[in-house]
Amino acid sequence: MNALKNLSAINTNYAKDMQSYQTEDFNRTAIRSLEPANVIMYIVITLLVIGIIMIYSTSSAKTAEDVNPMNITFLKHVAWVIIAITGMLIMMRTDYHYLQRYSMVIFIAALAGLVVVLIPEIGKISHGARRWIRFGSYFGYQPSEFAKLAMIIFMSGYIAKNLEKMATFAKGFVGPVILIGVVSLLILKEPDFGTSMFITAVSFMLIMAGGTRIIYVIFTIIASIPHIYQIMHKPPTYQHNRLLAFLDPWKDPMGIGYQIIQSWISLGSGGITGLGLGESRQKLFFLPMSDNDFIFSIIGEEFGFIGTTCIIIMFALFAWQGIRVCKAAPDVFGFFLALGITVSIALQAAINIAVVTGSIPTKGLPLPFISTGGSSILLSLLGVGILLNIAKQSENADDSACPVADNRSFVT
Repeated sequence: MNALKNLSAINTNYAKDMQSYQTEDFNRTAIRSLEPANVIMYIVITLLVIGIIMIYSTSSAKTAEDVNPMNITFLKHVAWVIIAITGMLIMMRTDYHYLQRYSMVIFIAALAGLVVVLIPEIGKISHGARRWIRFGSYFGYQPSEFAKLAMIIFMSGYIAKNLEKMATFAKGFVGPVILIGVVSLLILKEPDFGTSMFITAVSFMLIMAGGTRIIYVIFTIIASIPHIYQIMHKPPTYQHNRLLAFLDPWKDPMGIGYQIIQSWISLGSGGITGLGLGESRQKLFFLPMSDNDFIFSIIGEEFGFIGTTCIIIMFALFAWQGIRVCKAAPDVFGFFLALGITVSIALQAAINIAVVTGSIPTKGLPLPFISTGGSSILLSLLGVGILLNIAKQSENADDSACPVADNRSFVT
């Protein structure tokens, strides 16, 4: 009897040990699934799927009217998504330190693209700007999109190399500002004011995080006031129209104010829960750029306030997880590279949503991962691949490996 009791006790203890082991293993798996790299991947894939569904919804109107019987817009978008995911997977498995080694080459390639697109025989005009280099009828390349990522890579490498000198005037301010200015002026020549200011803002954020003294930036802003004043009083026609449309779109509801008014109608029509997938009326040739810069309006119309809120929450979660990757980066270059990519994608999403809701003047920046635009999707996913590679290399790195994160309160 004693032997049976002992055997029963052994079996009971074994069962408890196995249950405890399985519980711990389940907890470890659950925690691992919430690591930044996994959460970022879930968010990006979800946004891509939403984008594919919405592009099909918006482009179906053109197909129904026989304007585009093969739904080329949707097929192009799917093709670019496949190419972009492939690029993301490649970058995810490529050591990001190679980018630091070739950061100057990447920067020069970006400059070359910005110069080449200005050549009339090469650069193609679209919506009043010479922004595209076309390859056949269906595929094109937008050099300014590559310049966004190239500047982040180059500035991250520059800061990592000159970290201890970033507080000096020459290395920490004059050098970077000259390079930022060259890129911005080339993009302004297209003209593309929104992308130019976007790259400038992200680049200045990086050098300020890298240690550039704020007093230099303040004096630059003060010195720029006369130039800004001149631009505000004598802006180019397209900027002037965008500003007027922002200030009072109802002054010309069938002209310069038409797009933002139609965007408001689209968002307002959705209410709380939306009209339903595919039920948008504004995509029926009322809202221009409904599959690109203003696709957020169609999401609001078909899925309502709940749908748009979910999109905003996902981008906020992306930013949060990106900052977690940034703080855990194993070195200075990885820190600034992750910071730049995260801020770039999150800021672009914020600007797009602000434009669609009429909170700021039109900038012409697509909604990342959702809007059409092969160059934008490709470069955004390449950036995500780099971010995931940094996260992967951070998993086994010491938390104190990167001294920058502890000194930057805005990322804590």
